[in-house]
Amino acid sequence: MKIVDVKTYPVYASASTAISGYLPYEEKLSSKIRRGYASCFVKVVADNGEYGFGESLVREVPQATAEIIDRLLKPIVIEKDPLEIEVLWEHMFSALKTRGHTKGFFIEALSGVDIALWDLKGKLLKQPVYNLLGGRFQDKLKAYASSIIFDKPQNMAKRAREWVDEGYDQIKVKVGMGVEQDEENLRCIKAEVGNSVKIMVDANSAYNSTQALKLGKILEKLDVTWFEEPVPPYDIDGYIKLKRKLDIPICAGESHFTRYDFKELITREAVDIVQPDVSRAGGISECAKIANLARTYNIRYTPHIGLSGAGCRAASIHLSASLPTDTFYTYEVYDIKESPNPLAFEVCNYPVETVSSGYVKTIDKVGLGLAIDEEKLKKYLVNKKL
Repeated sequence: MKIVDVKTYPVYASASTAISGYLPYEEKLSSKIRRGYASCFVKVVADNGEYGFGESLVREVPQATAEIIDRLLKPIVIEKDPLEIEVLWEHMFSALKTRGHTKGFFIEALSGVDIALWDLKGKLLKQPVYNLLGGRFQDKLKAYASSIIFDKPQNMAKRAREWVDEGYDQIKVKVGMGVEQDEENLRCIKAEVGNSVKIMVDANSAYNSTQALKLGKILEKLDVTWFEEPVPPYDIDGYIKLKRKLDIPICAGESHFTRYDFKELITREAVDIVQPDVSRAGGISECAKIANLARTYNIRYTPHIGLSGAGCRAASIHLSASLPTDTFYTYEVYDIKESPNPLAFEVCNYPVETVSSGYVKTIDKVGLGLAIDEEKLKKYLVNKKL
C-alpha cells in the first residue's frame, strides 16, 4: 500500500467577538492579529482510496503551513507505506532539523501530516487510534471549561457563574493584566462561584519571573488549581524558580515543540504539568513520547486544545484515552458560547466532542472518528499564494 496524495486546506474563520488574551503591545497589534480562527487541515490519501485527516494548528498565516507541507513534506511521504508512521515521522523531522527547523511552522506542519497518518492507519486497520496506541484506559475525560477572558471583574464573575450553573466545576481564567487587576478579577470570581469550583489561571507568558512570583503568592492564598504559562517559553530558569518557590502546580507546553523542548521542562523539574498541543508539538507520535517521558518523572500530562479545529480535538481525545493516568481535557466553552468556531464544529458532519456531566466522552469510531465535510471546509479556504 502506498500514499498517493497529500492535500492541504489552509483555512480562516472570523470570530464574532474579540479573542482576548494577554498580548504584548495590544493597542498596536490587536487590530492586526487574533481576529479569528486559523488552521491548516491535511488529507493523506492511500492508493486504495482511503484517506485520513489531520490538523496543523496555527494562529496566523495558515498558507505558510500549507506551503511547507506541499513543497517539503509531501514529497517525502508520497509513494511510502502509510502504516510506517514512525519511519515517516523520522524522515520528515530529519529534513527539518538539518536546517534548525525544530519549532514553529515547520513542526506544526509535520504535526498535521502525522495526525492524518494515524487517522488513515486506524481506518485501514479498522481500529480507533487509541487502540493503535495500546488501548483505551479512559472512556471519558474530565473537562474544565476554558476560558474566562478579560472583562470587567463583575462580568467575568457573571460568566463564571453561568458556566458553573451549566455543570462545570473546573474553570480556567485568563490573567496577565497586571498583578493587582488579576487579583481583583479572581477574588470577584471566587466570591461568586465559591470554593468548591476549581479555578485554573493562564497567563499566556505575560510576566517575568519576579512578577509571576508576586502573583503566584496571591494564587496560593486563593487556592488556585494551577498557574499556566506564567513566563515566556524560553525562560526555563524562570519556571524552575517559580516551581521551587510556589506551593501551586506550574504548567506549560502549548508553546513548546517536540520531546526535546519537553525534555528541558521535565528533567530540569521546571513544571508540575505538561500541556503539549498535539497539532503543534509534533503530532500524535511525538506527544505519545512526551506523555511517556512525563510519566517517568511523575509529571502530569494534560492536552492543550486552545482555539483549535476538529482535528486537534479528536487527536487529543484519542491520545488522552490511551494514557494510564487521568488527564484534564480543555473544553473550549468560549468557542461554543461566546464566539462559535466553525473550524471545530461546522466542518464536521457529527461532533467530535460529546460532553456529559462535566466529562468528554472518548470516540468509538475507527481512525480518529473525524467526519470532515470538505465542501464545508472549502468555505473557509484562504488563498495559498503567499
